[in-house]
Amino acid sequence: METGKTKIKLMLHAMGWEIDYLLNYFTQLKKSKYYLPKNVEVTINVTLNLSDYFINWELSKLPKEFFINKFEHIKPLLIDYKLESKIIHTGVYGHLNAQRDAIDNETEYYILSTPDIIFDEKLLAYYCEAIKSIPNEYFLITPQISKMWDSSWDILVDPLYYNVPYEHYIEQDNFDIIHNQNNSTQEIKLKPLPSSKYAAWFDICNKKFYEELAPVWNEWEGYGGWDYYSMLVSDSYRRMGGDFQQYLLEGQTIIEWTTGHLKNNLTDSYKDY
Repeated sequence: METGKTKIKLMLHAMGWEIDYLLNYFTQLKKSKYYLPKNVEVTINVTLNLSDYFINWELSKLPKEFFINKFEHIKPLLIDYKLESKIIHTGVYGHLNAQRDAIDNETEYYILSTPDIIFDEKLLAYYCEAIKSIPNEYFLITPQISKMWDSSWDILVDPLYYNVPYEHYIEQDNFDIIHNQNNSTQEIKLKPLPSSKYAAWFDICNKKFYEELAPVWNEWEGYGGWDYYSMLVSDSYRRMGGDFQQYLLEGQTIIEWTTGHLKNNLTDSYKDY
């Protein structure tokens, strides 16, 4: 392992039916590598969940091997990164297990993400620069988002989408949002937020926050609201005088594939079988 490098780990947990999301995500990571500084080592920690607890493979028209084969064929897109990958075949396993399993002694910063997120290819590089300027003992950075279903998310919303009605948030065309991001003249800067709000869509946090302030406890299995729990912990800690701060990275906006015309088509095409 090279010394003297800032070490960042990006954690992904995907179910088998999210394999097309992974292809798109890996493709974007491939593009991202051209902007990364040379003094940063990024590890991609990815879990493909094919557990027979969730999927009855005896009744499935698509064999498990189909997803394993496709997973192995798209992994070369990550050749520019340090890769940690595994496939889960049995038992209760979810994002909580994946978050906990990703922890190691060397990683200094963790990025929590989900495979259905579309992100700008420069976002990872901006994170590499942003973390250098943050003095807080515990911190988390999140990018801007498009309009969501209620006002609790407005603190993160890109100004371009403030006027989208809440009831129509899912109708926003994600390709319009990608186009707007690609042509954005908005200044890239960090904005301290008065309270915590995030969903582990593409957030970066430092080691002490992830492992000490808001850890995934050993008794937690499968799925659960770690994001909500960690927001409660971090805000309570700050009210008590603790040194935690969440920042918004203005000028970078992410979007979900499920927003827009495709909806769930990239996953339902597999779930149908």
